[in-house]
Amino acid sequence: MTLRPWAIALAGIAAAALFLSATAQSGTVLSANLFGDEVVGGGAGSEAYGDFNAYAEPDAQSLCYYLEVAGVGEVTSAHVHLGKSGKNGRELVALELAEMDEVCAAADGATIEAMIARPAHYYIDVHTDAHPRGALRGQLRG
Repeated sequence: MTLRPWAIALAGIAAAALFLSATAQSGTVLSANLFGDEVVGGGAGSEAYGDFNAYAEPDAQSLCYYLEVAGVGEVTSAHVHLGKSGKNGRELVALELAEMDEVCAAADGATIEAMIARPAHYYIDVHTDAHPRGALRGQLRG
C-alpha cells in the first residue's frame, strides 16, 4: 500500500493542529489539602478538613476552582494568601464556597504566574465566625 502525497499532508496538518491545541493551553492545575492544624496559631482542629483544586490560567487572568470543606461550620470567607508554610501572609485572591460547583475568580496574570512557578509560597485559608483568623489552611502544590 502506498501513501498518497495528500494523505501524508493531511496527517501532517492533523499532527500540527493537535500540537498547537495542546500548547495553546497556558494553565496549570494547583491543589491543596486543608487542615485546621495547619493554621498558624491554631485553627478548627483535627476533625476539620477541606480540599482545593484549581485550574490557574495567567493569560485568561482566572483561577477556576472547587473548594470543599467539612467540620468547620459556616464559612465566612476564604482566600489565596502569599506565605510559606508556617508563615502568615497577605490576601491575594478572594474565594467563594459553592457546594459541588466550580467557581472562577479573577486574578492578576502575574499573580497566577507566580503561584504556578512557586506554589508552596502560597496557601488557601478558610475563615469562620468561630475562627476569624483561620479555621483551615493548606499550602498549594502544582
